[in-house]
Amino acid sequence: MKPTSVKNILIVKLRTLGDVLTTFPLLRALKELYPDSRITMITDDVYQELIATNPRVDQVWTHPARQLRTAGWFQAVHYYLQTLKKIRQQKFNLYLDLYGSMRTAQWGFWGGIPRRLGFDLRGRKYFYSHRIRAAHRYVVDLNLQFAQTLGWQGKSNGMEFFLTPEDVETAQQVLRQQGWQEKIPSVVVSPGGGWPLKLWEAKKFGQVAKALREKYQCQVILSGSETEESLVTACARELGDSAIRVLGLPLRQVAAVIKGSRLFIGNDSGPKYFAESFGVPTLICYGPTDFKNNNPDTPNNRVLYHDVPCRPCHSENCQQDRRSCLDDVTIAEAIPQAMELWEMGKNGQ
Repeated sequence: MKPTSVKNILIVKLRTLGDVLTTFPLLRALKELYPDSRITMITDDVYQELIATNPRVDQVWTHPARQLRTAGWFQAVHYYLQTLKKIRQQKFNLYLDLYGSMRTAQWGFWGGIPRRLGFDLRGRKYFYSHRIRAAHRYVVDLNLQFAQTLGWQGKSNGMEFFLTPEDVETAQQVLRQQGWQEKIPSVVVSPGGGWPLKLWEAKKFGQVAKALREKYQCQVILSGSETEESLVTACARELGDSAIRVLGLPLRQVAAVIKGSRLFIGNDSGPKYFAESFGVPTLICYGPTDFKNNNPDTPNNRVLYHDVPCRPCHSENCQQDRRSCLDDVTIAEAIPQAMELWEMGKNGQ
């Protein structure tokens, strides 16, 4: 498809924070390929604020995920038909389905979009004009296959994220209220992240952060959603009163807190992609999920895991007697890695 013939693009990516953030390199590639195009993106309503500051996106349609989970079949069908109507009215000529459900596959087909790209998945693939192989690879590179199929020949797969000056100032105000000092470097520790089987023990994160604080006299910022308060509290017990807690911040302010840090430590979860976007070194714990899919293979993005035959299982319920993949990751392994990454992070401060 010639660049001049692509004027109106629709992209769908629903669900998790990390899934949405890892589409940003693809958005950049599409604007390089089709600089005069208009891009519309459908995403869950809770992630609208992430897309709102992205200069590659011209329009955001929100998907009411939380409402649909509790809605009856009538409301779900009504939303589906209303979306189809909007798609037909907009007359899109290129559709990228990065979510890959049966519903989103049909949106492009029944919406009358002539060129439709989606993953080569059972059943859904028949609704696409071009199919993308769902290969086992880093998720950013996987998404960039869409642009490569369309003729993009770029090389960059780096993450990016966009903050406003107000995002940064508001985040710093929250930190200052807890005694944060701008001139003292900080480490952000995020002990939460999805289902319980994915989580390294919170107090171990606290012990790693304590070792960093004792060696480098740094500030420790503990970050989490409101539902992760117990994890943040368990982590804070290892650090005493000096730990700075930020719970339930809007996502762009979470990103601003991470951007201002020298190191990010956490589980396989969405906030780590903020760190990657800003070049902040990361140390990430992996249990049932696969770091080959979710972590960039770079020196300043490191992983902790204990290799066992059953990992990665991608399951929310461990079928073994004990969860060796994470429980056998020791603090003695984590602390030297964290300190090496801290030294790397000096270059970004």
